[in-house]
Amino acid sequence: MELFFLVFGLFAIGGLVLTIWALVDAIRVPDESMFQSGNRLIWVLVIVLTGFIGAIIYLIVGRPSEADRARKLAPPPVPPPPPGSIG
Repeated sequence: MELFFLVFGLFAIGGLVLTIWALVDAIRVPDESMFQSGNRLIWVLVIVLTGFIGAIIYLIVGRPSEADRARKLAPPPVPPPPPGSIG
C-alpha cells in the first residue's frame, strides 16, 4: 500500500512541476505572435483551469519552437554601407 502512495505522490509532484513549468514558459514568451496558436491569456487560462492536461496541450499545440524564439530575439541584420561610401 505504501508503494501505491509513493508512486501516486511522484506522479502528483511530476504533474505539478510540469504545470508550473508550462505556466512560467507561457508567461515568459516575449511576443504574442510567437505562439503557434492562441495568445498568452488563452494559454495561461488553459493551463490554470485544466492543470496537467492543459500543460501537455500547451507543450504540444501552443508552445513556440526554439527556432521561432531565437529568430524573434536575434538582432536585425546590419545593412551594408551605401555604394561609394567606402574609401
